Formats: sequence, structure tokens, C-alpha cells
Amino acid sequence: MTSDTTVAPFRRSSRCSDISMTTIKNKALRKANYEDAESSDGTLDEEENETFTRTEFSLPPVDRGYHAIMTLICGFFVEGLSYGLPFAYSVFQTYYHTHEFQDASLTTLALVGTLNSGLTYIGGGLLVPPLGAFLSLKQLMYIGSITMVIGFLGASFATSAWHLVLTQGVILGIGGSFVYNAFMPFVPMWFFKRRGLATGLIFSGAGVFGLTAPIAIEKALATIGFRWTLRILALFTLVFSLGSTIMVRPRYMPDATKTKHRVQLSVKDFRFLISKKFLILGLSVLCQGIGYFLPNLFVQSYALSVGVSDQMATYLVSIMNAMTIVGQLFMGYVSDRIGYYHAMVISSTFASLSTFLLWRFAGSSLAMIMAYVIVYGIFGSGFSTCFTSMVADVSGDPSQFVLVSGMFMILRGLGNVVGNPLGSVLLTTSNIMNGWHDITYFVGSFLMASAIFGSLRGLLTLRTPA
Repeated sequence: MTSDTTVAPFRRSSRCSDISMTTIKNKALRKANYEDAESSDGTLDEEENETFTRTEFSLPPVDRGYHAIMTLICGFFVEGLSYGLPFAYSVFQTYYHTHEFQDASLTTLALVGTLNSGLTYIGGGLLVPPLGAFLSLKQLMYIGSITMVIGFLGASFATSAWHLVLTQGVILGIGGSFVYNAFMPFVPMWFFKRRGLATGLIFSGAGVFGLTAPIAIEKALATIGFRWTLRILALFTLVFSLGSTIMVRPRYMPDATKTKHRVQLSVKDFRFLISKKFLILGLSVLCQGIGYFLPNLFVQSYALSVGVSDQMATYLVSIMNAMTIVGQLFMGYVSDRIGYYHAMVISSTFASLSTFLLWRFAGSSLAMIMAYVIVYGIFGSGFSTCFTSMVADVSGDPSQFVLVSGMFMILRGLGNVVGNPLGSVLLTTSNIMNGWHDITYFVGSFLMASAIFGSLRGLLTLRTPA
């Protein structure tokens, strides 16, 4: 029984008085090994992994086993529902603008998708940690699942654009934030040496959903209208989000599914905010968030504006999202092999160059547009696979994982919320082609800034090993 009372990294156990001295020593060993398990470049040394595994001999194995596999499967659906479906919002946006809500401005309709994905990130820092002091991770996932269903159902009754902003934007985004950010702490519980690859496999869910959803949604909108399309999405979310919540299991915090705990935070818990690691990586995350989401939101509109057919424009969105599957797996492998911040630099650099060289000069060439969505889809998406290793690098202590992760999520969400509206303004304040050119400069510049800040993290390691 003592092996099941390990201190949870995100909330304290209420049964501390029953823990033996042997168990207390084991806790100290586990925490010490967690702090030392990450090498200076963000990868896990084989000898250190063996030591870590030996000290946790009484726990389920890491990187393998039934529950580790179930974590991957559940994470795949959580990622797909939280981020894959929002990637398909451009199809809704085009439909709303040409059918049901023609009087609404493009900026207002774009705000729906921006709030959906942006609040999913921001809520990870502003909402999930405070509520986590009173609710378990799985309770947060249950609440988030129901909230997402309410968001889809509410949007199906919308009669004006602001109804969509409230339901498909705000409510759906908050629900996705609860589900996604409450789930992610399960990943480092079950994966250590293969953490980057596991993260890539989970994040590929967004690519699979992003590949299939635009095509399916476009056909549904054309046949049954947006109201019943949204209601079907509500049912789909209910089944797979709740199913994932039921199936996922913690590795060393059994009380996470049963008992509420009150977590007391102090000023010292926020000291990481002034560390060089966090400041440099935070700027990289913020810049990447400002630039990354715009192409997915506007590539369909761009293609239509230069004469590409409606069907092919939708396929371009699906192709870009499909390439994220390749990108997540590839960059997850790269992160494990050479360190997460090297993967960050590669991701942002190639995404920036593809925007400057391919999208900027694509014009009406379908081949150039196709080349862009492929290259950008692969490299731009890979940045996300670095998140778990990046958070572990900054936090050091498993008890701070949710807090540090939340801060990074806020920064990326702010980038999303700021970047997409600015892109809309650039497009609407210039003539059509100059507006698209301005967007390419905007996206490419912020992604290159992200790469520069990521490289500074590498220089920091060379000067003062992490």
C-alpha cells in the first residue's frame, strides 16, 4: 500500500500520517532522480533512466505497458478534439462568411476560431491550476468534456455572430482547456526516455483530426447545414472526450481520480518566472504563438482569392493538417535525439523560411501553395512536441509541472489571441495582394524571432550547463 501513496506532483496527499519512514525515503529518491533525470540538453541519459527505474521498482514501468499505451490513445483523442477540430475552423469561417452570417465582418468571424484555440492555451495557466487546488485532474476533464459539448450545442442555435463568439469561441475554448491541460500531466508520469516521441504521437492527433475534419465538415455543411453539423460534433465530443477521461490512469498519484486536495502556493513557487531559462524560452513560445496559427486560419481564404476551387482550397487545409502528423513524429524524435531546444530552432527556422520563400512568392501557383502547406505543416507543427521536455527542464520538480506548463500555455495563447486579429487587420487595411504579402512578412518575422530565442537557450547551456 505504501507504494501507492507517493507524493503527487500536483497536489499533496491527505494520508501523510500513515506513510512509513521507508516510503518517505523513497519519495526523496524519486524526486531527486526526477530532477537529475533530464540531461543538460533536455534528453534522458540511459544510465540515469536505469537508476530512475530501479528506485521506482514498486511502480508500473515507464515507456511501456498497458496504461502507458492507453495514455497515448487517450491523449491522441484529447489532442484531436482540443486542437485538431479548431484547426478545421477555417471551413466554418468560410461557410459563415458566405452563407449564414454574411453581414458579420471577417475579423469577427476569425475571432471565433482565435478564442477557441487561444483560450485552450490561456486557460491552462489561468483556470486549471487554481481549480486544481480543489478538483482532481479527472474531475477537471469531466467538467471540460461537458463544457465542450455545451459550446457546440450552443453554437448550433446561434442567430448572430456574437453568439458564435460566445459559444464556439469562449465556451468551447474553456472546455478544451480543462480537458487538455488536465490530461497533459499524465504524459510525464508514464514516459521519460521516450517522452518526446510519446508527445509527438499524442500531438499527431491534431493532425489526423485536422486532416479528416475539414473534408467531413465541408460535406456536412453542404448537406445538413451548420446547425446539425455542430450537434453531431457535440455528440462526437461527448463520446470520445468522456471515454478518454474514463480510461486514462495516473501512474503514481491514485488519489488524482478520487480525492480533492488543497494546494498552497507561495512566492517561491513562482521563482522560475525570473530564471534565464524561462525568460528565453517564454519569448520563443510567445513569438511562435503570434506567427504560427495564421497560415492555418487563412490559407483557405488565400487560395480562394487567387482562383483555386472551393474543394481544392479545403483540401489544402487538410493537407497542411495532415503534414502535422509527420511533423509531430519527426520533431519528437529529433527532440529525443539532440535536445528539445535544437528541435525548437529547426521547427521555427524552416517554418519561417517556407513562409518567406514559398507563400510570399506563390501568387496563383497551386504547386507553390501546395509546397508551402506541406513544408509549413511539417516544420511549424513540430514546435509543440518540445513542450513537455521544455516544461520539465524549467520546473525541475514534478510538483511544479502544472504551474510551469500553465505559464507557457498562457504565453502561447496570448500569441494566438494577438496574432490572428493582427493578421485580419493587415488583410483588411490593404488591397488584397498587399494584404497577403503583409501577412507573410508578419508570420515569417515572428517565427524567425522564435528561432533566435530558442538558439539563445542553447547558448545558455554552453555557458552554464543546465
